[in-house]
Order: sequence, then structure tokens, then C-alpha cells
Amino acid sequence: MSILVGVPEANAASAITCEQVTIWLTPCIGYGVFGGVVPNACCSGIKALDAAAKTAEDRRTKCQCVKEGAARIPGLNYDRVNTLPDICGTTCPYKLSPTLDCSKVN
Repeated sequence: MSILVGVPEANAASAITCEQVTIWLTPCIGYGVFGGVVPNACCSGIKALDAAAKTAEDRRTKCQCVKEGAARIPGLNYDRVNTLPDICGTTCPYKLSPTLDCSKVN
């Protein structure tokens, strides 16, 4: 029983992990690098990630994971990536860039 009590407390700071972010957004990489048609799986992943980011801490974690992941993708076009929320019918309160300060995300 103490394990069950400890698990939510351990995850209380943020319910989102970078592993989840990677899984949800991997289908978007091809578009971010090469352009073309945005896969349905990309938009589904963006919407799932948005739905999972319920708290400010979740949104900061999401931001940091996306920023760090994007920095590891050779040839990623940040301008193209920043069009994804509009294309997928969602919103994002910030523009992804290598210098984005995720600590200011609410």
C-alpha cells in the first residue's frame, strides 16, 4: 500500500515524461525536417500531448522535452514546426526555438 501512495507523490510535480512526448511527437519529425503533408498521427500526438498537459508544471515539462528533442534533430525547420498547431487545429502559447525559456511557460 505504501508503494501506491508513493507513486502519485513521485509524479505530482509533472504527469508528463519526455518519453511520452517523444512517442506522441515522433510522427511529426518528417514534416519538421522535409515538409510535405502532416501525418494524421502527428496531429493526434499533438492533441494527446495537449490534453495530458493539465498543469503549468506539465506544460513546462512538455516545453522542455520538446525543446531538447528538437535540438537533437538535424535539419529541423523551426518555422515549419511552429505551423503545426494551426495545421492540427490546436494552439500553442509559445513559438518553439532553440532559445525558448520554458521556465516562463504557464
